[in-house]
Amino acid sequence: MNESQRKKALIALSVAAVVAIGFFREFLFMNINEQLFALWYDEPSRASDAIPLLKSLDYYPLYYSKWILTALFSVLFYGLTIGVLHVVFNRTFWKEVALIYGILIACSLAAMAYGYFTGTLHDTYLLARLFMGVAQSPLILMVMIPGIWLRKNNEKPLI
Repeated sequence: MNESQRKKALIALSVAAVVAIGFFREFLFMNINEQLFALWYDEPSRASDAIPLLKSLDYYPLYYSKWILTALFSVLFYGLTIGVLHVVFNRTFWKEVALIYGILIACSLAAMAYGYFTGTLHDTYLLARLFMGVAQSPLILMVMIPGIWLRKNNEKPLI
């Protein structure tokens, strides 16, 4: 396998890993939310039996596990973003990615703090969740790849 084929295979593997982890995260959180709904309203759970631990937890431990999982998936997607950018561009761009993640986390914390101090936590939670949803998704990677590519291509002289 030559270098070009190896790079293409690594890119394909990277994309497959990002997609698989994204779908796993969505599956996990949807089932946690389903179990939380069932526990809160004292209804039968429709959560998947593929995750046996879900049905053995009480409401609040399960609820707080979402916060931990949010942090873990954010860290995972941060690492994946750096790894894929390294595969594609032979550079990690870790400072740029760290800045983006820092801004997302700061915006999320600011929204939560504002909601807490103004008594509108229910409303601002949705905004904070949006910011953290971006942090635990491939969206940053999907914006950075064409952005870096455009930046690299615009650095070339026109003549």
